[in-house]
Amino acid sequence: MRVADDKPVYNISVAADLVGVHPRTLRIYEEAGLVHPTRTPGNTRRYSQADIERLLHVRRLIEEIGVNIAGVRVILRIEERIGVSVEEWLED
Repeated sequence: MRVADDKPVYNISVAADLVGVHPRTLRIYEEAGLVHPTRTPGNTRRYSQADIERLLHVRRLIEEIGVNIAGVRVILRIEERIGVSVEEWLED
């Protein structure tokens, strides 16, 4: 059975493992407005598969392309408006 991409199922430690970063890094990304995990009634963060994919994209922008967090924020806004990711654009 496949879980919907927008269903929040991963806690912060599992999400951090999937993305390959420390849980504190995910908190920093959230504080910067790069990701918005769902919160449980007990205020625990829950990440969806879509969140994981976005976080992997953020990580690639930072680590492979060398963009800082402020730059990532701008790139994500532009990508949302034009409907094409920077990675796709760079491949062409």
